[in-house]
Amino acid sequence: MVYQEPKEYTRYYSIYHGQKYADSYFRRSPETLVEVATIFDCGYFIMEGETIIGGVLLQPHFMSDLFVVPPYKDYEGLANKLLNYVKEISADENKIIVREVAEEHVETYEQLGCKVLEMNVWMIRPTEPLKAILPEGYSSRAVASEDAEDIACLLMKAYSANPAYKQIGTKEDYLLHVNEFIDQHKHNKIMDECSRVVIDTHTNTIVGVCLYMEFEDYPLIMSLVVDPDHQQRGIGRYLLTHSIHSSSEGYPATRLSVIKDNAAIKLYEDLGFLRSKTISDMYLA
Repeated sequence: MVYQEPKEYTRYYSIYHGQKYADSYFRRSPETLVEVATIFDCGYFIMEGETIIGGVLLQPHFMSDLFVVPPYKDYEGLANKLLNYVKEISADENKIIVREVAEEHVETYEQLGCKVLEMNVWMIRPTEPLKAILPEGYSSRAVASEDAEDIACLLMKAYSANPAYKQIGTKEDYLLHVNEFIDQHKHNKIMDECSRVVIDTHTNTIVGVCLYMEFEDYPLIMSLVVDPDHQQRGIGRYLLTHSIHSSSEGYPATRLSVIKDNAAIKLYEDLGFLRSKTISDMYLA
């Protein structure tokens, strides 16, 4: 294996991973892949003599985005060798994370002893003007910076109550997430309009939230949750419908990513969202 600087690595990464699995993500632009390669900064070309036969993001306890370069075809063989190598360079017994495994390769990693940690599916639908109906007893407004702590607590409460979520972050994790929206995406007028909090008018507390960002030139839901005590009342439908309507002002489609077993998928499909293939995070204990 030969380490590559992110921009050099992405020459192959953007084609043999990004383009090949574009249907799984709907879009995976070269610019985004440069960003991914830069964040992890552990991209390696896999060489057979002087020939590049593949590439991987790899470091102790971590492996992601393995690809092979035609005419080389033995993906399973490379995956096996690399997992064994990661075991050797990992200093303790913590799990080895295999990140973002495309649907067609899940079985390969399962045969090599890996288990699914989380399986996500990307969904997309066209934007269009729609009438968003807010249930009685609730009000809605734009997200404000002073809402950050309340939203973080709501995210924790909603995810903890949802059996589809196997990993729950800390309050600090979700504060960082909310502040990312406030600091980086709220300045986009349409993303700000798509993003809303829903307030219970009886208690003046936030019971629903939708946060949006622009990702690869399309709107993408960062988070959409409803307080478990206020679900099945139409709040989630309102938030989604409002966002579809608002994003139609500047975008042809809107997207989201959701855990495969999340019951919310039925609502998304009822509102016209189309499922793509799954992407899994896996682990080797």
